[in-house]
Amino acid sequence: MEPPTEFLFPFPAYQIQKEFMNQLYMCLENGNLGIFESPTGTGKSLSIICGAVKWLLDHENYKKNDLIDKIGVLNMKLIEIEKKKSTDWFNVQVGQLEIQKEKQTLQNKLDLILRYEEKMSKIKQKITANGEKLCHKAKFAKSASTNLIKGSDEKYNDLSDDHLILEDFSDCSDESDEESDRYESTKIYFCSRTHTQLSQFIGELKRSPYTDSVRLIPLASRLSYCINDSVKKLKHLSLVNERCLQLQRKKMTSKDERNVKKSKITTNCPFLPGNQESLKTQILGGIKDVEDIVQIARELETCAYYSSRNTIEDGHVIVVPYNSILHKSTRSSLGINLKGNVLIIDEAHNLLDAIERMHSTEVNGRNLLHSFNQLTEYQNRFESRLSAKNLLLVSQLSFCLKKLIKFLGGTSKSDPEDEVAEKVSRLYTLVEFEVLAEIDTINLFQLMDFVKNSKLIYKLQNYIDKVGSTVTIHETRKKKTGVSGFLKSLQGKDLEAEDNSSNENTKPIENQSNSFMVVMNFFECLKNNSCDGRIFLLPASTLGQAALKFVLLNPAAHFADIVTDARAIILAGGTMEPMSEFRDQLFANAGADPARIHIFSCGHVVPKANIMANVLTRGPSGIDLEFNYQNRENGKLLDEIGRILVNFCNIVPGGIVVFLPSYKYEVTVNKHLEDTGILKKLSGKKHIFRESKLASEVEKTLEEYTKSIKSPQNPRNGSLLFSVIGGKLSEGLNFSDNLGRCIIVIGMPYPNIKSPELQEKIKFLNENTAPNAGNIFYENLCMKAVNQCIGRAIRHANDYATVVLLDKRYAHKSKSLPNWIQNSLFVTDSFGTTVRSMAKFFADKRKKDVSSV
Repeated sequence: MEPPTEFLFPFPAYQIQKEFMNQLYMCLENGNLGIFESPTGTGKSLSIICGAVKWLLDHENYKKNDLIDKIGVLNMKLIEIEKKKSTDWFNVQVGQLEIQKEKQTLQNKLDLILRYEEKMSKIKQKITANGEKLCHKAKFAKSASTNLIKGSDEKYNDLSDDHLILEDFSDCSDESDEESDRYESTKIYFCSRTHTQLSQFIGELKRSPYTDSVRLIPLASRLSYCINDSVKKLKHLSLVNERCLQLQRKKMTSKDERNVKKSKITTNCPFLPGNQESLKTQILGGIKDVEDIVQIARELETCAYYSSRNTIEDGHVIVVPYNSILHKSTRSSLGINLKGNVLIIDEAHNLLDAIERMHSTEVNGRNLLHSFNQLTEYQNRFESRLSAKNLLLVSQLSFCLKKLIKFLGGTSKSDPEDEVAEKVSRLYTLVEFEVLAEIDTINLFQLMDFVKNSKLIYKLQNYIDKVGSTVTIHETRKKKTGVSGFLKSLQGKDLEAEDNSSNENTKPIENQSNSFMVVMNFFECLKNNSCDGRIFLLPASTLGQAALKFVLLNPAAHFADIVTDARAIILAGGTMEPMSEFRDQLFANAGADPARIHIFSCGHVVPKANIMANVLTRGPSGIDLEFNYQNRENGKLLDEIGRILVNFCNIVPGGIVVFLPSYKYEVTVNKHLEDTGILKKLSGKKHIFRESKLASEVEKTLEEYTKSIKSPQNPRNGSLLFSVIGGKLSEGLNFSDNLGRCIIVIGMPYPNIKSPELQEKIKFLNENTAPNAGNIFYENLCMKAVNQCIGRAIRHANDYATVVLLDKRYAHKSKSLPNWIQNSLFVTDSFGTTVRSMAKFFADKRKKDVSSV
């Protein structure tokens, strides 16, 4: 297909938006791997929607029309054969049969499409006829087994142990390759990092010209979709997942059911199956957000999570969070099939890091001891009822657990609080680790297949639920330690909750049943290629706190199957530089053909005159500004920060956002400004705010910051917000218009070069990508974080702002900045010149604002 000459857009599109849609359309048509950069504020989301959905609808129409045309050509051939008079009747008959066979194959494909279109048309008619009130009329028809619903959070006490016995394990797969008799439409899977970003995308789709043409399916976790209050109150994703699956596993005979009714014990979730067809119809009938679907699900008293999953096959655009796409087992469990479909990853600037985090995990001694004791109790209880093959594999798993406990310095009879000889922190390749841990004789691939196919995790979970607290390690355990981080390592973890400071504010969660899942995730990591990751030994004084951590070094290893399966992949973001990282570390290392890789970068919709960017190399006193680690406590440099901020607060209207390299340095700067009286002086001109480490307080801070700018109190002319690079305010938030008239970045946020994990990553890239790739990666870690901060200010075509980079090292980093900043960038060692330029910039804007009123 050729690109269209016009794209539907909700308003007259800018030229860069037209170019974006055109390039995107052809990238999808040609099956390319695209890296698309469009600065924040340029309508990136709408450009993605209008370009991609236009292609999708054209592609679906083309498939149908192509079949019709081919069938028409074959019909003409049959007519021509009939008209020809030939004595060679045998060859004529054979030719007719061959054409008829080919025609029938095409006709079958066309019939599937036509039936599918008819089905979708009926759904639309049903929604229209009911005036979007179907959910109020449809009532939940409870099945016999779901009438027993009261007290679904009570401890479950099953009537027999049959459900606890492991499934027979077979090395052979039972998957069938039979062709489906239904039409599989082409789909666009759109994913982003947070639920908020996905909601914004859905809102943009509602604004687009395609709101009535596209069927959107938003996928989310059980935690987001669950309407069973007794399950949802567990609050943690892994606990909600376990409880949901547990409720579904309770099967009974009619006799058992009568007994359970009498004892008032729950047997399953009251919202499954429920009236799922009605909810699916509602989802397909119009664009709805997760919250909309949850509300309808409550009215229908049916499960929103499974309804949305079961609607995927009929959707056009499937909206999913990062982890649902990037984690293979999660992708499989959700029924997501990327084969021949399109994947668009928005906010992809942190994609490499996200894949590495998702496939890295940590297990501590407490997890291992819990798991070993649970498995031992289970094996002792059911040993006589397990098949020989299953018993052997359970024994192998116990063997591995004992060896890992020994590796940390304990034994299977140890207590988590037992002191161990504290070892030196070390790192190992996977092969080295397995040999030293003495588990190299075990076939881990077979063992993990056994865990999955025999449903060991769920059987063990049910057993633990049944026997309750009888499975313990030692009565001497008094305090809870070392498991606060394990939830992050679980399969299907919620990426939205991740941030640099989360460990500091997370209370430990003691849940023995989760330990086994953590351990299995660690064993799953050992299946990686030896060169793709490393095992780190994290020693501690007690066995329970000592840990093993797997760190993925090669994200391409878990992206290769996506590159192979998907028709096209689009990585989009406001700042995608350095694009070479995605090209070399992701696509190329995943085995992609270089010819498939397509790069597009556009300018900003904001005119050059609306942006003033400066690299300031010297302060008001002429001191060189270099905020490296050695100079950060330098009193003279801290004094210069105070003088700079006082001058800028006198000039800049509205809001100033100051980004500092770390929370620790933010505290240092504020303490110095307070001790010297500068903070009091600043607060006379601007209302002072500081970013909190606590995620729960960020929204409150933003609300108060916004309010103080919109309603300033004399003599103040706005507000000043101290933030942290890489913190909660440096990504995904808008400081448009008066909220961010000036962005100041103090210093360069280089990560700790002495970190063993970082050193190993640098070494890996130098050895496997290019001789200097690791060093470039280290530099890029810093500049990517800076670029995200810069992008917080300019949000629309009429916006204007200044950007000031305080550090002389930025003078040599201009090429690492976004193109739209480079075009307006000045490097100066004169503070006076910078102040005068800034004063003139805002004076001109005030005049323009007054004249436009």
